[in-house]
Amino acid sequence: MGRFQGIIGIVLILGIAYLFSNNKKRINYRVIVTGMALQLFIAVLILKVPAVTGFFQLLGKGMSKIEIFARKGASFVYGGIAVEKPDGTFGNYINSGFVFAFNVTSTIILVCALVAILYHFGIMQRVVAVIAIAMNFIMRVSGAEALSNVASAFIGQVEAQVMIRPYLQTMTMSELLASMSGSLACIAGGILVVYANMGAQAGIDLAPKLIMASLMAAPGALVISKIVFPETEESQTLGTVKLEVKSSYTNVVDAISHGAGDGFKIAMNVIAMLIGFIAVIACLDWILVKAGHLFNPAFDLSINYIFGKIFYPFAWSMGVPMQDVDSVATLLGQKLTINEFVAFQNLTNHSVPVISDKGLLIVSIAICGFANFSSVGMQIGGIGEIAPGRRADLARLGMKALLCGTLASYLSATIAGILI
Repeated sequence: MGRFQGIIGIVLILGIAYLFSNNKKRINYRVIVTGMALQLFIAVLILKVPAVTGFFQLLGKGMSKIEIFARKGASFVYGGIAVEKPDGTFGNYINSGFVFAFNVTSTIILVCALVAILYHFGIMQRVVAVIAIAMNFIMRVSGAEALSNVASAFIGQVEAQVMIRPYLQTMTMSELLASMSGSLACIAGGILVVYANMGAQAGIDLAPKLIMASLMAAPGALVISKIVFPETEESQTLGTVKLEVKSSYTNVVDAISHGAGDGFKIAMNVIAMLIGFIAVIACLDWILVKAGHLFNPAFDLSINYIFGKIFYPFAWSMGVPMQDVDSVATLLGQKLTINEFVAFQNLTNHSVPVISDKGLLIVSIAICGFANFSSVGMQIGGIGEIAPGRRADLARLGMKALLCGTLASYLSATIAGILI
């Protein structure tokens, strides 16, 4: 029955994309079929091929090492602060406890510094280019949109657009939407490591699921965006993938400095958003509870309750087992309307419990992406700084990109769910 539900989910997701298409007659079904086949291929490799599964499990263990290394730096800064140990006693932060703000910020800073080093030596650009060439060959999309979508699986949503800076001014509207959608459907490497370690703290092995989600999101975003906004213009990078490999850093020390600085800005933004959003949610929940009690003293109305009802059809059609549908629906709503950090925090601390392995797989992939309302604003502002002439186009495409990024994540989750 679960696999049958997944098929319904695919039909529903593609149907919604088709409903919002601005030119149904020009949809390139070759892109749709090859893109979904590529998503399926990635999922089969990671879920069904033991050697590949083992490799990604090892990669996940490597991610936990990054958190340990980051803690060394954080311990120097925060050493002396007393934090609670797992057994309930207190000790020095250097040797015990988990403080969300300390651990998360240090991990993001370290990963951003490592990415900057890889970028300085041209390794990151070459890895992205190789994968983009393969995707360009399989799906026959333009080089610019292939590059930005693949880059989004490794670096941030605005940073990915820097890699295609020379093409942004002349990209077609369809290409621009595809690039924006890919950045919203994927997730940056530094944030991915944080989520994986949040799962590890709770005894949940999220790393392989999150890596799979980010890899599947690149072709998935192209599939959905090319339904919503089919290509009707001539692309200047059709059939070609060209990437500037030159580093903007003076040397490796400069790369580490800039990477760490950028990571700190991202980490502070994450903390500010979490404090702000969670506080606002608490305020709204208080108002909703009071409103619910006006009708029934036993009815505790809340944002989670509302999300659970609105997103219930999506959660069920994606193949989530019945015992987890309400929880998964709630997390889908939190991710879209608030942000994915809140959703992952509630998933990993079990405040919104997901019991089954299949439900955990589906929801982990479905919420692994930047597609939320605040990210749309960040994209318009960030990419608008890189290509000021396209700011009006970015604003017009913002909500379409949010729709595409969300549906792309749901499509990846549904395909993965069908396989187990």
